[in-house]
Amino acid sequence: MSDTEVINTEDVNAEKTGEKKSGWKGLLVTIIILLAITAGAAIWYNQSLNKTPEHSLVVVTGGEEKVVDIDKLDLVSFSGTAVNGKGEQKDIEAEGIRLEDVIDSSDYSEVTVTSDDAYSADVKKEEMGEAWLEIEDGSARLYVFSDTNSKRNVKNVVRIEVK
Repeated sequence: MSDTEVINTEDVNAEKTGEKKSGWKGLLVTIIILLAITAGAAIWYNQSLNKTPEHSLVVVTGGEEKVVDIDKLDLVSFSGTAVNGKGEQKDIEAEGIRLEDVIDSSDYSEVTVTSDDAYSADVKKEEMGEAWLEIEDGSARLYVFSDTNSKRNVKNVVRIEVK
């Protein structure tokens, strides 16, 4: 007789398969939990946003919020050239108002302009002469004509914070 140990391959395969199944189950449960947390955070974030009334801007100065009705602004014609990231130029002719006329303050260093999807851009005080809000169909769009890249051309502006 030999001292050979008999190994049952069915038991070995069952252990391996069981480990893999429980490993996949654990991973799947973890992914589902993370997705639920992400969805909950997204819902909470959307509900926590300050909703701006239609055809309006919220201007925040010194912690105080003031709702500005876009339809009641005194608009003027303006024009300038916007440059995109590729260096392509686009001539803009529109109706709107200077950004500095909307904020109605001289005591600031910069202004943050935010869109309805939370995209924002900062405009420094020395750039304000080139910053315009185009007003069209009850919506505002920021143009900063001194830019060499149009990343600060914010569409659907809903909030302006004076800093």
